[in-house]
Amino acid sequence: MNDIILRPGDIFCTENPMAIGRAINAVQAFWDPDGESKYSHSGIIISETGETSEALWTIKKSNIDQYAGKPIIIGRHRDMTLKLFRQAYGRIESQEGAWYPLWRLPLHLFPPLAKYICFTSMPVCSEWTSKFLQAAGIFHDWSGKTPDYLADMIIRWRWWDVVYEGIWEKNR
Repeated sequence: MNDIILRPGDIFCTENPMAIGRAINAVQAFWDPDGESKYSHSGIIISETGETSEALWTIKKSNIDQYAGKPIIIGRHRDMTLKLFRQAYGRIESQEGAWYPLWRLPLHLFPPLAKYICFTSMPVCSEWTSKFLQAAGIFHDWSGKTPDYLADMIIRWRWWDVVYEGIWEKNR
């Protein structure tokens, strides 16, 4: 696992085995064309050492090693450079510290609601990751995106590379 090279601008999706994670996966699998959903949380990798930016209870920095022992997928957009990362992250970084908008989660029960009913600039976890991708010019809109959508994108879209998929080990 020592050959994994993390870069600022990589994104990740991971499994949350708690009840909320299982509920998120059930809803995502229901709406997804492939009928499958493995990942229920996502975030942005902001350093080579695995520092992350995530929407947890608040939007805050953390570390990817907190997901040790859990399934994870890490993806990299082929156009992501350090310069683009800094520009894009600089556009959204001021939202760190904002509270997680729990009220937005029920909107994801019917995906068009989450996409079109957005009275706030505050995103859930996958929308935070998507907001970064929008700031980088990769997405046109961040609202309504789910962890499953992001994981499928990493796996299936030609402009994305899978950096790692498997069970994460701490201190790789």
